Amino acid sequence: MPDFEERALAQREQMLESLRRLGATDETILAAMSKVPRHRFVERFWWAPPAEGWSREGALAFEATPHGFSDQALRAIYEPTSALLTRLPSGQTRATSSLSAPIIVASMLEEMHLEPNLRVLEIGTGSGYNAALLAELVGDPNLVTSIDLDPGLTDEATDRLERMGCGRLVVRCGDGADGVADRAPFDRIVATVGCTDISPAWLEQMEDHGELLVPLEHGAMHPRVEIRRSADGIRGRFVGRSAFLRMQGFQADRQLWTGDMTYPEEPTWTPLPSSVAAAFAGDAADLGTKRRLSDFSTYLSIRDRRAGSVLGLGDGMSIAFMRESLLGRAGPDGSELALRLLAIAHDWIELGCPGLDRYDMRFLPLGGAPPPTDSPDGPWSIDRIDYRQDVSLLS
Repeated sequence: MPDFEERALAQREQMLESLRRLGATDETILAAMSKVPRHRFVERFWWAPPAEGWSREGALAFEATPHGFSDQALRAIYEPTSALLTRLPSGQTRATSSLSAPIIVASMLEEMHLEPNLRVLEIGTGSGYNAALLAELVGDPNLVTSIDLDPGLTDEATDRLERMGCGRLVVRCGDGADGVADRAPFDRIVATVGCTDISPAWLEQMEDHGELLVPLEHGAMHPRVEIRRSADGIRGRFVGRSAFLRMQGFQADRQLWTGDMTYPEEPTWTPLPSSVAAAFAGDAADLGTKRRLSDFSTYLSIRDRRAGSVLGLGDGMSIAFMRESLLGRAGPDGSELALRLLAIAHDWIELGCPGLDRYDMRFLPLGGAPPPTDSPDGPWSIDRIDYRQDVSLLS
């Protein structure tokens, strides 16, 4: 029987082939993911098969033994499309740290446009796995700085990175919103947590030619935004779809979307209008369908701050949401929310079901009253913590 490291290597090679099938094309990044063993960055984790969705009751818990992980655990670690939850406090259903799905890791590394000798700041150290990949890609661990609020995580990540030969990589414990001023300036800054806003400190610590990659909260999702300085200010564009654990620290309690999808009673179900049902039809596990649902979720969140799920609106007393070919509603204002949800869906369809590449945005310091934001085709404004995000739909 192959020993543990041989079995882990076989799973890692299978992961790389799966990533290629999923669209990961940068062989430099895939080579780094081949070299850095993902299983060395976890000792205990929770995982749910991608098709089943997450629940604490249904999740599988794994822990390494002195001989390594079981074959089932290795398959979970190297499964390309699902994350591992690595911090799940007792009695809670929400994790406080995770190891992102390999396809998200590979996509974000590609979106960073990394080159040798670039200085990188990572917001959200987590397990240390992504920091090790960054060090591999820029060619020198000392060019990488990573910060996390949880001292337990930073201590563990530091130990793992030292064992992996990345002892010169700088790991700090602190609020990621503050950045790491004494290590600036940075050519690239990446957040590996869901952010409520970009931080002024990140822009101050970024080189003029630098790039910032942020999973930026939009309702229930965190589409990834690439941000650069330009002649007319701070410009951004969506570059990928994702959902992350929310950033802790300064941003933690700043809720921009009030959507609460609590079920006050059993929903009433009615068929969706045929045009809406057709727009969202498809296998929920199909990548194209997932992208379409995520694209609508972004549009819904821009149009209504009560967006509380990918396909729903909620205010804590009432809900309305779409599921397959049905519309569910509950609560005293459920019918009103259902009409609103359908109206926004019809608008999105009339606009040609815009994907993330149809948006342009810029960020301005907050000030003054925001303009009206409910036009079907924009422009729209989102007041965040320090910045106003102006969003427009490209023709």
